[in-house]
Amino acid sequence: MRRYFLDRQGAQARRSYFSRELRINLEFHRQTGKIVAILGTRRSGKSTYLLQLQQQLGLKPQQAMWVDFTEYLWQDFRVADWHLLWEVALEICAPHEPVFFLDEIQQLQDFESGLRYLQNQNAFIIVTGSNSSLFTRTLAESLRGKVLSYELYPLSFEEFLLFRNYSTEQSLDSRKKAEINNLLQEYLQWGGFPEVVLAHEPELKQHLLQSYVDTMLLRDVVERHEIKNVALVEKLFQKALLSFTKTFSVHKWYNDFKSQGMRLSKDTLYDYLHHLEESLFLITLQNKANPAAARKIYLVDNGLYQTIRSQPDKGQLWENACLVKLLRSGTRPHFWLGEQGEVDFITDTELIQASLELHADNIQREQDPLLRLNPHFPSAQPVLWLRTEPHAINPDPGIVVRSGL
Repeated sequence: MRRYFLDRQGAQARRSYFSRELRINLEFHRQTGKIVAILGTRRSGKSTYLLQLQQQLGLKPQQAMWVDFTEYLWQDFRVADWHLLWEVALEICAPHEPVFFLDEIQQLQDFESGLRYLQNQNAFIIVTGSNSSLFTRTLAESLRGKVLSYELYPLSFEEFLLFRNYSTEQSLDSRKKAEINNLLQEYLQWGGFPEVVLAHEPELKQHLLQSYVDTMLLRDVVERHEIKNVALVEKLFQKALLSFTKTFSVHKWYNDFKSQGMRLSKDTLYDYLHHLEESLFLITLQNKANPAAARKIYLVDNGLYQTIRSQPDKGQLWENACLVKLLRSGTRPHFWLGEQGEVDFITDTELIQASLELHADNIQREQDPLLRLNPHFPSAQPVLWLRTEPHAINPDPGIVVRSGL
């Protein structure tokens, strides 16, 4: 254990990172003793983000106790070993206090008792996890009031530009605008997983994304829930990818699979879909007009769609990217599908229609549902969220236009 800590400290000291937008008041956590819990899908950059927090804390190298619970060394880690971990950490960082960076902690069967033990020693603890139900439910039940959770998503467009060494601080002339539009097209197509952004060849991007999906399906769904019907999990995930930004019906999917001769039940499909959502790769939204009606399905990152090697509608990519930006800001919206028409996103303060562009053929279709629905939500501002500012056509004066990501 001592050798592991020292090796990890040396390895982490040699790593570099790009600063992420997520900000955490670490001083508050120091004063209150609350655990920092970072939740995010696999490969979204959680481990690298911990380097940013280490620097923000101003730690000496020997104070950082790094553990990656996906590594084989920790497979036999037991509850009784937490005491040993604490003692070794004290020896390594003396005379300073250790700070624990515990990555993918949900890999342990009984991690909550270990966290309680470390917290009782007044240790500063930062953990990450990539399974929403297991991670957040267990922390909430066992460490109620002692944990604050934060969500880290794949890169925003601003972070994407930073990763590509592109500065937007200069004035935007026509050439700069064209460059940014080209980069936005790349972002909408390939998404914001950090490794994918840094890979320049499409074949490598494709390979990375497929490896993420394979790992997620295997570790977070098949192995975690001991599923035997792996083919059904894969086909269900493909169905979800093909349905992104649309309402979906498990009943219809069930009939499709039955017609292919597959043996299954609807309850099995519901369970598998729930497991896919837990992995944080899929997101579903409820219909505000009728919460019991069909939900809409979205992807945590546009790049996931590239794994089925099909060309999506650009409007779908734009809508999905807008939804993830809302989630990144801490807002989880609903959608509306009712007598007044369809509105993409409803928050406490806005009615939002995400449209790639505005022109004569679509302006009525895009703005009319906002105007019809607005009287039902008088405190919510109607918003048209466009890729670029409208040129020849302007919407109703009561609608706010938002552009870009």
